[in-house]
Amino acid sequence: MQCDESQLEAAFEDTRDLFVAFGDRYRQEIILILGKNPNMTVKELSLALELSRPATSHHIKILKQAGLLGERKEGVRRYYYPTLHDGFMKVKELIEAADGWIGK
Repeated sequence: MQCDESQLEAAFEDTRDLFVAFGDRYRQEIILILGKNPNMTVKELSLALELSRPATSHHIKILKQAGLLGERKEGVRRYYYPTLHDGFMKVKELIEAADGWIGK
């Protein structure tokens, strides 16, 4: 697949937040924990991580911005679950665009 520079730049832009999100061990751990136990609250995650609630909330915010977590509200509680498919598809598109760019 051939691609031009603008396609590669767009693919980098689409994945920037993903790589930031994946670049922290606590955020990786949140994804792994939620993969085994979806629908956890901030409190439950902070206990599992042995991290403060504000720090856990900060990591959740970054994961949500990257599209890697979803949120379900039930009363005043918010439950989080992994939503990795779209993120992985963006990474795949980046790899394909880079491969097309290198193959030019």
